[in-house]
Amino acid sequence: MSQITINQKAIARYSTPQLLKGGLYITWGTSLILLITTITAVQGQRYAIKTIGKDAAPSIIAAQHIKSGLADLDANAANKLLVEVGKNPEAEKAYDDRRKEVVEASLSAAENITYGDAERTPILTLFIALGDYRIKIHEARIYQKQKNDAGMLTAYRAGADIIDNTLLPAADALDRTNREALNSVYKEQKFTTGKYLFFVFISAMGLTGVLIALQVFLNRRMRRLLNPMLLAATAIAILFTGYTVKSLFSASYQLKVAKEDAFESIHALWQIRALAYSANGDESRYLLDPTMAAKHEQAFSTKVSQLAQLPDGTTFKTVLSSLSSTDSDGKNNVGFKGLFADELNNITFTGERAAAIATLVAFSNYFEIDRQIRQLQQSGNHEAAVALCIGNNQGQSNWAFNRFDDALDRTLAINQQAFDRAVEKGFKEMENFEIIAPVTLIAIALLTLFGLLPRTKEYSN
Repeated sequence: MSQITINQKAIARYSTPQLLKGGLYITWGTSLILLITTITAVQGQRYAIKTIGKDAAPSIIAAQHIKSGLADLDANAANKLLVEVGKNPEAEKAYDDRRKEVVEASLSAAENITYGDAERTPILTLFIALGDYRIKIHEARIYQKQKNDAGMLTAYRAGADIIDNTLLPAADALDRTNREALNSVYKEQKFTTGKYLFFVFISAMGLTGVLIALQVFLNRRMRRLLNPMLLAATAIAILFTGYTVKSLFSASYQLKVAKEDAFESIHALWQIRALAYSANGDESRYLLDPTMAAKHEQAFSTKVSQLAQLPDGTTFKTVLSSLSSTDSDGKNNVGFKGLFADELNNITFTGERAAAIATLVAFSNYFEIDRQIRQLQQSGNHEAAVALCIGNNQGQSNWAFNRFDDALDRTLAINQQAFDRAVEKGFKEMENFEIIAPVTLIAIALLTLFGLLPRTKEYSN
């Protein structure tokens, strides 16, 4: 005896009203399951977007902002000490501006603590150590006024040590904590999105299948061609399923745009800024502290290599020439490594490639002026080297560095705007599902009830 025959005999034991009521209850049950799976999927997707877009990413940016601010704070402290008190007002102002920026960025990070002591501890370290650093720089300024070069250098070295070994590592720890959380949530969400979509689809197919089965049953048992209420319920179920799946896919895509396309570039660009500011500080330290000049020169070279590690025999000029001659496919085809290469390998948005190349051009100009500074210093022309280092006129180091910083800002803005748009669109795709889903599924349940109620009443008369 076939399984179909057994099932038909089992069904035959139930009366038509019993079968109709059973179908109604199954419809309600599958509607409830679809409601639960939909809300769970939506809340999971929304959590991932919030974690990446509102919690982790802003804290990572704040950490890199703090790091670049600290590096430039120290560079301007060195620039103040390179000349007599009052003769470098630009450095005085920049020092105060950066101090305020670091404090504001640290406060912003403190207001967005999500991961407990892993964030709280480095933020506390930043506030405490920044005060210690400022005391040492103040001491160096006092010694400078007294024309006590040995005392000035001793105090400055102590301050620089706080920057290098306490403040910058604390900013890195804050970055690392949030970066790990961001990567973990994104990796998990890539898996769970597929899982959620599967359960939503299966639940929706179950509901649709029950509604179609009821329609077929009424057609065969009661010779009803179509039940308008069940037909409407089926149509709503199909439309709701399509809308839900589309929304989940779209939100997942926006999350990918935010994380992989925009944020990876944002992070690389902020790292470029922090490293470049730190290298700029090493340039000033090189002139300020001749005894430690070799150490500071090596630190500068190491950071430049992290920014753009060029193949042997290659210069920035040849790299830029190659980039200009390649197709605008957003890929770096010259084989160099580093953070600039990371950005050039992740070009996604309109105008981003041109902005990134312009940033690299500006940095190469700054790098060339640095070479001139070292040549002047090594030839014994210290005053000319200092003037070129701290000068803000065209062709001088600070002028070139500011042009690089402005170009970097433009590249960052392109990616930040894309990131913000993607996060906003992701949230919008998940908007009002806690209202839409219950209303839709209650409507399906009621339509099924009103569609079957007249048929069951026929048997009660």
